[in-house]
Amino acid sequence: MQRSIPTGDPERPVAFTEAAEPVPRSDEALVRWVADGRLHPEVGLVADWSETARVLVDLRERRVRGEAVLTTGAAR
Repeated sequence: MQRSIPTGDPERPVAFTEAAEPVPRSDEALVRWVADGRLHPEVGLVADWSETARVLVDLRERRVRGEAVLTTGAAR
């Protein structure tokens, strides 16, 4: 399976390579990679869904290192 990789070269912005394994197509695959220790997501911010606007600004301004997780009342 081929995948594209950014090169940083404006003349040739993307290179293609053979992936060692298929790119996951579902959340199930991502969860499996985390469980296997092959993927290490970094959660930089956890906030309530009602704070979405502020979280988006923080992400855009690069004030969050890692992923932002929005919770709902049921997830608390």
